Amino acid sequence: MIDIDWTLFAQLVNFLVLVYLLNVVLFRPIRMNLKARQGKLAGYEGDIARFREEEQGLQAEVKEKLTEARRQGLSQRESLRQEGSQAEASLLEQVKQEVEAEWSRVEAQIKADMDKARQALKAQTQSFAQSLAAKFLGREVA
Repeated sequence: MIDIDWTLFAQLVNFLVLVYLLNVVLFRPIRMNLKARQGKLAGYEGDIARFREEEQGLQAEVKEKLTEARRQGLSQRESLRQEGSQAEASLLEQVKQEVEAEWSRVEAQIKADMDKARQALKAQTQSFAQSLAAKFLGREVA
């Protein structure tokens, strides 16, 4: 059975002193460290939220700039394609004119050569006719 005497009060005082000392030496510093850590975590969470908002803003900006760059690239590609088509058409027209000029020069040269050949053949026609008649008749024709 439990006797209530002065040792009970000594144990109670000892317990309270021990709780007070443990609170001062151990529990209070641990609680302060936990509060400080919790404050840092809250600060980090605020930084994370701010960085996420900045990230979303930057992503939107990058997406917008990328879209604009693609749009500009498409317009430049189309303008270059049109310039290329125009250059091709002008080159083809120039080549066509050069070919037509060369063709008319060659055609004129051929006509001139044919006229010369006709003139030469006309000059030789009489002698050919006489030699042919001589071969058919077997005698000299005058």
